[in-house]
Amino acid sequence: MGTTAPSTDGPATAGPSVARFDPFAGPPHLHGAQRVGVRPGTELIHPLAATGARPLRFEVTGLPDGLHVDAEGIVRGRAPAEAGTHRLEVSVANAEGRAHDVVELVVGEALCLTPPLGWNSWNVYGAEVSAEVIVRTAEAMVATGLRDLGYQYVNIDDHWHAPRRARDGAPLAHPERFPDGIEPVARRVHQLGLKLGIYSDAAHLTCGRCFGGLGHEQVDARAYAAWGVDLLKYDYCFAPSSGDEARARYGAMGDALRATDRSIVLSVCEWGFRRPWRWAPEVGGALWRTTPDIFDTFSWSPFGVRHIARRNLRLADHAGPGRWNDPDMLLVGNRGRGASTGVLRLPNQLPAPLRGRRIWRFRGLSDHQVHSHVTLWAMMAAPLLASHDLAASSELDLALLTNPEVLAIDQDPLGAQARKVRAPLGLWQLAKPLRDGGVAISVTNLTRMRRRATVRIDRVAGAGHGPVPTSGRWHVRDAWEMRSLGERRQVEVDLAGHGSTLVVCRPA
Repeated sequence: MGTTAPSTDGPATAGPSVARFDPFAGPPHLHGAQRVGVRPGTELIHPLAATGARPLRFEVTGLPDGLHVDAEGIVRGRAPAEAGTHRLEVSVANAEGRAHDVVELVVGEALCLTPPLGWNSWNVYGAEVSAEVIVRTAEAMVATGLRDLGYQYVNIDDHWHAPRRARDGAPLAHPERFPDGIEPVARRVHQLGLKLGIYSDAAHLTCGRCFGGLGHEQVDARAYAAWGVDLLKYDYCFAPSSGDEARARYGAMGDALRATDRSIVLSVCEWGFRRPWRWAPEVGGALWRTTPDIFDTFSWSPFGVRHIARRNLRLADHAGPGRWNDPDMLLVGNRGRGASTGVLRLPNQLPAPLRGRRIWRFRGLSDHQVHSHVTLWAMMAAPLLASHDLAASSELDLALLTNPEVLAIDQDPLGAQARKVRAPLGLWQLAKPLRDGGVAISVTNLTRMRRRATVRIDRVAGAGHGPVPTSGRWHVRDAWEMRSLGERRQVEVDLAGHGSTLVVCRPA
């Protein structure tokens, strides 16, 4: 799909070229999910993600009875009791201009009609998660503009639990880290226009040896709904290897969640060993892990970015609106310091003398590696869940997380996952069709050596998902640099070791 030649002048020393986007400046623009799923008769909290100089003024027509838009552009209320699709005409204005778009509100069983965007506590906080951490992170998602770009979920991972359940079997939160329970945390997150996720396990214990959900599916689901939880990440530690058993256990929780009066997303986290892409949608899963846990390394090891991406890329046929392959969280901002991603330890399922013993410490991803990591995840229509201290974000961290054109590729409502196309050895070329007839193309250098390549757009676009009708010339835009490259038939790329480029091509 192109030509390539190694460079003899060594790897580039400069970092990746990434535009810095200010969510609070300029004329208004609308972002985020253009198709929103909610179950009939349940609460809806959905931010109409918009950037631009403040104040912003929102107008929406087509909202069904029971829903309204507040001054922050958050759609709130209760969805209609009947299934159906509602076309919302959204307009946002400020002193510098006005923007329009259409959002489809789809009332039915399918949730997450675009990949979920948000944050998870695990990578950086591990067992030290707390109410203070979650509320502070939710406030930071608003302050940094992440909410205004479509990020919605703030997810509590393992170790929120009390030492044991209540006498009647109800789940309890840790009395010191969540002294008032989960409900007030959810209330604050919802006030900010965001959604709260929580964690459990399809066994008697979680991976951190807290109480699991096995045998308590209905009481847990009712508690989560009463607390205001919007997503459940359901793990599979201490559970049998049988695929049939996994399907039954996830099915029990999926049924329990659907029986509540809340739209709670089920995230199936059994690491891809039992091929959940074949059965998770049937048990209520909207996303499913396809790989083991990710660690802060770009290596080909089972927990490295390149291996995880290669494994997830094979599953493009199974992705689409409401059903997403999940190659695990983002490593942006971790830099080897993550409590859970910076150190590889022996699993907690082992006997006490071995449990948790450190095996390896990771140095973290370089700037080019983390740039390629986000590029690949966006092209794969993966859930994008940051997992670092947002207050400690570097300028590059925020630039990687807040690029609206890259996020739009991930969130494209067609829901197609990119496919690999034939490319020179050591390069990955991916093609992802977009709903407007364009195609996103990425090139990733898997080697440490600087590489140059020529990408012939027609061949890459057509090889990705079938022939693309075109006159042979394309309007090409560099998504990371947020600039037009003009009309072209091919793109010349010059990549540092482990570097990437990402362009969007639309027929001229």
